[in-house]
Amino acid sequence: MRCLSKSALLVAGMMFVPAAHAAADADADALGLADTASATVTVPSNWRGSFELAAANYNAANQAGRVELNDTVRAASSLSYDGALFPGWRAVLSNRFDTGWRDANGKYNAVDTLKQAYISWQPTQSTIVDAGRINLREGVASGFNPTDFFKADAIRSIVSIDPASLRENRLGSVMLRGQLLWAGGSLSALVSPRLAASSSDGTFSPDFGATNRQWRYLISGTQRLFGRFSPQWLVYGGTDIPPQFGVNATALLDDATVFFVEYAGGRGKALADAPSAGNSFHSRLATGATRTFPGKVSATLEYDYDGLGANRATWNALAMDPARYGAYREAATQARELTTRNSVFSYVTWQDAFVLDLDVTLMGRYDLVDNSFFAWIEARYHWPRADFAVQWQADHGGSHSAFGAASQSNILQAIVTFYF
Repeated sequence: MRCLSKSALLVAGMMFVPAAHAAADADADALGLADTASATVTVPSNWRGSFELAAANYNAANQAGRVELNDTVRAASSLSYDGALFPGWRAVLSNRFDTGWRDANGKYNAVDTLKQAYISWQPTQSTIVDAGRINLREGVASGFNPTDFFKADAIRSIVSIDPASLRENRLGSVMLRGQLLWAGGSLSALVSPRLAASSSDGTFSPDFGATNRQWRYLISGTQRLFGRFSPQWLVYGGTDIPPQFGVNATALLDDATVFFVEYAGGRGKALADAPSAGNSFHSRLATGATRTFPGKVSATLEYDYDGLGANRATWNALAMDPARYGAYREAATQARELTTRNSVFSYVTWQDAFVLDLDVTLMGRYDLVDNSFFAWIEARYHWPRADFAVQWQADHGGSHSAFGAASQSNILQAIVTFYF
């Protein structure tokens, strides 16, 4: 969001005086003005809000196998607050409400997402304690985040497949977190309790069953080892969750290139495993580099490996069993894991493309298991308190492939967003 700053215009009257006293009076007026004038300081508001309207057209196969064109109209509003209550205490609140209508089924739907609602206490400069619903987003990769342990079941409404949007517009988990800070490092520990047994589809439900279905913990720490190299180490687990170990690290290869690696590993069940299967060790990895080019262009190329996903043999077997195939895809979607084991992700942004204030983003993923892929492009123009964007998405592949099986193979969407 871009803010428009306002300047005040001071109009001074002119006084006609005798020539003998003109210079002295001018000096006195200048000194008087300097003594009485006060600078206007604009203090950013603790409140942020937006209102969004969107219309989309997409094609999908009907029950007879014919492709039909359908329309979607939706609206969304977001409101957030981040401010000090009194010295040492801070409150954070963030909420999003989505509503829409799709002509494929003529159904209206609405859902509220309470993203964050917590209190933060800082008793000393090096100690912070947080309590409440926190949207914890770990990871340094762009397209897939193995160490983002609190991502599962947290999304109530998908309005964009941009990974940044998916990480931002989701439910936080209720937790108690403590942080200890020192020069060159930090240590954080949290516990997230069980609050409900199952998720809820209620429009205004806080849906604690989605984010707090079981007791969990996370311990993470960073320490600068040399230069700017400060890897983050994580240990995650909980009820029926064997300990999972993770690491996040970035390194500057040159003035324009950043290398990153994100890894998580531990014992557990793969998505395609039967309930009776035992735990085995699985690794998840996202690694690549981001390069900045002249002209405000930035490009990321990333390799993603998800040991919880299906390899080629398992994927081919699932395609022959419609019941297992459907259940597997639903499980992968809820867990926010990759559909198959290996893929390549790319993300390119171009700021001020062609004209000032026009940003262009291109994104794509190629599945190395079944050779399907998707492409997504957005053009977004910025005004001081509004954006207008056009997005296009296309999915390609076989009928049972990771992206070819998508119910919406082509989507064209126009979005206008107002900020306040």
